[in-house]
Amino acid sequence: MSEVVVDSNILVKWFIPEDYHEEAKALLKDHLHGNVVVVVPWYALLEFANTLRKYVTKKIIGMNEVLAIYRLLIESAPHFIEEKEKLVSKALDYSVRRGITVYDAYYIIIAQELNTVMYTADERLLRQLEGKEQLVRHIREYSIDRAD
Repeated sequence: MSEVVVDSNILVKWFIPEDYHEEAKALLKDHLHGNVVVVVPWYALLEFANTLRKYVTKKIIGMNEVLAIYRLLIESAPHFIEEKEKLVSKALDYSVRRGITVYDAYYIIIAQELNTVMYTADERLLRQLEGKEQLVRHIREYSIDRAD
C-alpha cells in the first residue's frame, strides 16, 4: 500500500465543499478503502482545527457541525506522525533555502523521508516551489497520479 503526505488544507477539503473538494474526496475515498495511506504530522490536527474555528467565527458553519467534522477526521484515521528533532532540523534548513514556512517544509521533508509525494491546494506554496520541488503536487494531479 502506498503512502502520500497531505497538508491540512487537503484534510479540510475532505469535509468542506470548497475549491478542489472533489479531488480531495477522491483521495479520502482511496484512503478509506485501503488503497493509500494518508500521512500527516500531528500539528496538522491543530491546523485543521484552527481552520474550522475560522469557519465558525465567520458564521459559515456552526459549532455542532464543526465538532462533527472534527470527529469524522479522527475516524478517517490518517496516519499522524510525531515530530522528530532530526526532521525539524531538516525542515528548518529547507524552509530557509526555499523561502517557505517551517510548517510547509516539514510536510515536504516527511514526503522525502517516505520517498513519496505531498499533495496540497496551497497555490502560493506551489508557486514558491515551482521548478524546485518535484515531490509537491497540486491535489488536482491526484487523479492523474493514481491512474499511473
